Amino acid sequence: MTGALTTLGCLAREHDRSLVVVATGGELAVGLRDSLDRARVVVKDARPEEAVAAATSCRPWPWMLVGSVPELPTGLAPVLACRPIVVLWLGPSPSELPVHRRCFTRYAELAAAAVRALDGEVAGMRLAVGAGVEFPDGRVARGAELEALVSAHPCGFALPSSAFRSATRTLAGRGVALRPLSDPETGRVTLR
Repeated sequence: MTGALTTLGCLAREHDRSLVVVATGGELAVGLRDSLDRARVVVKDARPEEAVAAATSCRPWPWMLVGSVPELPTGLAPVLACRPIVVLWLGPSPSELPVHRRCFTRYAELAAAAVRALDGEVAGMRLAVGAGVEFPDGRVARGAELEALVSAHPCGFALPSSAFRSATRTLAGRGVALRPLSDPETGRVTLR
C-alpha cells in the first residue's frame, strides 16, 4: 500500500454528469438510479450531513439536486444560488431552495421529471453520454451551463444571464441561433 486515500460512494469526485439525492434513507436514490440511464448520469446518495460534500465532489457542480428533507442542509443554499443546477423536491420544499425549484407530492411525478430532464431535446441538442451536449451533427461540447439549460427547458433558471457566458460562447461557436436569455414574463433564463 502506498498510503493513498480512496473516497468511495457519494463523496468520490465525479467529472461525469451527477445527480445528488439528499434524503434520510436510500430509497429515493435507488428509485432514481433504476429510472435513469446510468451511462448518462451518476446518482449520488447523500444523507443531509453529507450533502455539501457530495455536491462539491461533482465537477464542476451537480447537474441536478433531488431532495426530500424538510430543511435544506447548511451550506447548500450558496451552491444553489449561483450555479444552474436543476432542483427537484419531493414533499414540502425548504424555503432556501432557488425559485426555479420544482416540487412534487408523488415520487412517480418527480422521477418522470428527472427522466424528461435527462432525455430533453432543444433544437436537436441533447445530453450526451457521460457529460456534455450532443449537437445535431453528432459533435459533443462539454459544459455544465449548457447541459442545465437543455435539461431545464423551457422552465429555465432564476439566475442572472451572466451565469451562462460559457453556454453563450458554445452556442455561438456552433452556429446555433439560440442564446441563454431572460424571459420577460418569468425573469428566468432559458434558451431562446
